[in-house]
Amino acid sequence: MSRALLLACLVLAYDKDQHVPRSGALGQSFGRIHLCVFIPITHRSHKDAQLSTLAVQSWASEGLQREAGAHVRFISLASTAGTLLEPHTMYVPGDMDTDYMHLPMRIMKMWEYLGQRLADECDWYMKADPDSYVNLRAVSDRLSCFDAAQEHFLGVVHAAVPPRHMNWPALYFGHGGSGYVISRGLIPGVGRIAGPCLDDMIETTQGMAMEDVMFALCLKKKLKIEVQSYGYLLPSGPAVRRRIKEEEQEESFDEPRSADAQEFVVNFHQARDQLFESARTGLPLERMVFWDAQPPRLHGCIMVAHPVENASDLQQVHAIVSAHEAPKARGQKRRSARSSCVPSPIDLAEQAEVQLSAPGTTRKAFWSEAQLSSIARCFASAEGASPRCSWEATTDQCYGLRHFAPAKSSGDCATACCRSGMACRMFQFREDQGCWISDMDSCIVMEQVAEESLRWQGGVKVAG
Repeated sequence: MSRALLLACLVLAYDKDQHVPRSGALGQSFGRIHLCVFIPITHRSHKDAQLSTLAVQSWASEGLQREAGAHVRFISLASTAGTLLEPHTMYVPGDMDTDYMHLPMRIMKMWEYLGQRLADECDWYMKADPDSYVNLRAVSDRLSCFDAAQEHFLGVVHAAVPPRHMNWPALYFGHGGSGYVISRGLIPGVGRIAGPCLDDMIETTQGMAMEDVMFALCLKKKLKIEVQSYGYLLPSGPAVRRRIKEEEQEESFDEPRSADAQEFVVNFHQARDQLFESARTGLPLERMVFWDAQPPRLHGCIMVAHPVENASDLQQVHAIVSAHEAPKARGQKRRSARSSCVPSPIDLAEQAEVQLSAPGTTRKAFWSEAQLSSIARCFASAEGASPRCSWEATTDQCYGLRHFAPAKSSGDCATACCRSGMACRMFQFREDQGCWISDMDSCIVMEQVAEESLRWQGGVKVAG
């Protein structure tokens, strides 16, 4: 079936009782905005109307949009004139009010329009869902660490795994509900390929698919672009659950944990009661083994929570995230509010060890080296001049340290450890091995590497 014929059928099937704006208000030019968030809504859903209205009264309020350098636009067909949504509504030419199964058609039309007509309006273009809670300031600040003029496709990385009888590789994609982001440098290419991808999708699936998976497949096939992370999320699995449980048993309540370093809640519907109870009491989450992921507690550095499907829950999440500060930096007193949500070098080194894996495809590093360097520069810029640390020199090679790729000299390596506070107590550097940092303050040297270890430069922190 051709695109034109299928679109005509969908309009007849779904729009016969609706008033759909056919001219005028097809989108407005904002001037260059740092972050633009686009949320397709349907007025067939009472939940969409309720959540979008509440959004502009909470996380997407005009004040918070200004503070974050952001614009939030709800993509609608029905008129929102006379409502709170009116100044925040955008209409896309050729849009149609489909059912959920055909949502990818709306999304591709949206990206085609943004890439062809509004390609110079925003530094970053984010697609989210009506039941997404977006912490605009946290997202905006994190994206400012990256160069919007380059080609970036960022998201909360998931893997689509085909059934075993199908000999297809798994596909990494940016989870739609958690928000995926396109840079200004990439948006013209997205606008160019969205139409052909929509035609391909109609031919193969008649428009019925998972929109986030189809979008990732489109970019991979047409532009050779794959999704990368922009915030931290622990992979799911028994090993992660065991690690979190051990940390929560061993550490006191006021110390940070691996789980709380995460910046997304991707299974709010499962952990709702426990998240609210933890926010009320300040105690660790009561975790369940059947959860799809092990979320962090709600805190001020949460970038997105999804799915928040109840209006009162959205209000409560916003109140908690707005009132809570960032989790305590491990062993470090942050000198700048701007740096409070940026991972320190020791945190980045730990996160960089995480790799995503899925059947039939290669392992994917959580952070690319370029991303590590960008975030490390962002942290240093926000923190200002490096603090002073004193070191006891060591040339012994130790094991159990973590690689910090952005540091390219012994001095850079020492600075990275110093900036990490007491969470980092040792650094080691060698030209051919790079920078390694750790919270250890001593180690045992194996005899067979004693001679080789003389080539290492390092130190154990004695003050700073």
